[in-house]
Amino acid sequence: MNPVKTILTVFLFCQLLLAIQEHEVVVLSIKVGSSIDAAENILMGLFPDIKGFDSAQFYKISDNRYMAKIVFMDRSRRRLKKRHYSWKQFQRLKYLAGSHPEITDEQREQQMDYLTYLRAHNILDDIPPNTFCTLKNARGHRIKGTFIGYDERTVTLQSLTQRLQFPIEDLESIAYRPFIDDGQPWKKFLAFAIGSLGGVALAEVWNEQQSPRIDTVWHNRFTGMGVGLLFGMEMFEAVSVLTSPTRYIALTQEELAKMK
Repeated sequence: MNPVKTILTVFLFCQLLLAIQEHEVVVLSIKVGSSIDAAENILMGLFPDIKGFDSAQFYKISDNRYMAKIVFMDRSRRRLKKRHYSWKQFQRLKYLAGSHPEITDEQREQQMDYLTYLRAHNILDDIPPNTFCTLKNARGHRIKGTFIGYDERTVTLQSLTQRLQFPIEDLESIAYRPFIDDGQPWKKFLAFAIGSLGGVALAEVWNEQQSPRIDTVWHNRFTGMGVGLLFGMEMFEAVSVLTSPTRYIALTQEELAKMK
């Protein structure tokens, strides 16, 4: 057999063995399973220096060497980094994870709700169009306007004078007041009643000034009532928005830390 081919075959075989070993997933603890998520990382303190941590997996390279593949968010983009550990370092992490109390579903859900930068795309997709909001870009400037939509990693905002587009990578945070209907019908009835009575009152003022025929008087009253009902609907939605709490969404971990 050709010596060159033999050496090449052995080399490729060794590379294959290394690849197989490298992809052997190691479970750090049964409490976290084969993959460590963001909530587990925060509560257990496994990777405190990784900003924007999303998930991680450990791989056994040899008897004394381990490697972690760490996925983290960098301005709403997922990045990957590798970190190598000795057997002793890996055992320390195993003890850290294994000695931590079992994480409850409530704790996990609370942490994931807090880590808004991991769910930025879903959050932006859920913001209703025509919602008034304030964007903060990477330079610290705040831009106010009406939210038009989010598509292909771009936020579209309508200001007073023009339509603006911002790549999500250039944004630090977004704040808006969501419309909240608390399901209490008396508030709607009150808004409609105020609006319709106001419309009728304005119609009566007009009738007093113009002194029209009786049929026109009633026509003006019904017209005023209809306009008042429409105004009452708009007033109800406006008041619901203004009285709802402002929702702040951090799109980076640095911005999330500032909001604490």
